[in-house]
Amino acid sequence: MSRFKGEPETAFQRNSLFAIELVDAVTMERVSDGVKVAGEGLPKPIVNGGGLFVWPGIEADFAKLRGISIDPDLLPYEKVELKPADVLRPLMTVQLRPRVSYPFAAGITGIRGALIEELPPRPRVPVPHADVFLRWLDEHGVWREAPTISRTETNGDFAAIVRLAPDDLPLLDPKGAMTVRLRVRRNFNERGTADMKLAQGRIADALTFAWDELRP
Repeated sequence: MSRFKGEPETAFQRNSLFAIELVDAVTMERVSDGVKVAGEGLPKPIVNGGGLFVWPGIEADFAKLRGISIDPDLLPYEKVELKPADVLRPLMTVQLRPRVSYPFAAGITGIRGALIEELPPRPRVPVPHADVFLRWLDEHGVWREAPTISRTETNGDFAAIVRLAPDDLPLLDPKGAMTVRLRVRRNFNERGTADMKLAQGRIADALTFAWDELRP
């Protein structure tokens, strides 16, 4: 899913403060079209011909930066807020994490689900703003962490994926399923599920997990 459009501009000028590259955390393609990026206290960034968001200015201007907001608007990514201390210069890459509405292409392995406090018969109370990610078992029996960390939405919904590098070799069962564990980080506390099977290259939908049932 390519989201790049931009007018040709010089990538880096002598009076540029820094630049931000936005990439789709699923496809690793660069994204610029349809995203609203602003640096509080700084002028509006320029989108150069390569799709980078470049802030003009001189070194003294960086002290005016009070934060950066990245709003995907209608695109299926999570919003990003950066503090000045988070900014890496001269170029910083920010991965846009998928939301539940992301149109996953065939070949992506992952989970669309929801995180709640407790299972029924207790009332359904969502767990918002928790970090979720997957661990997967490789062919040597070693657990690997997927690089993409997603976040639960206000209603507890989330999408967590496994993005494999070309040399990553997951352990597959006779049916072609990977062994994974869902991990959840919430208020400096981390818990996870027992082993689960996911069909490689497919998204498992409509799974519900309860924080109360997860284990350290």
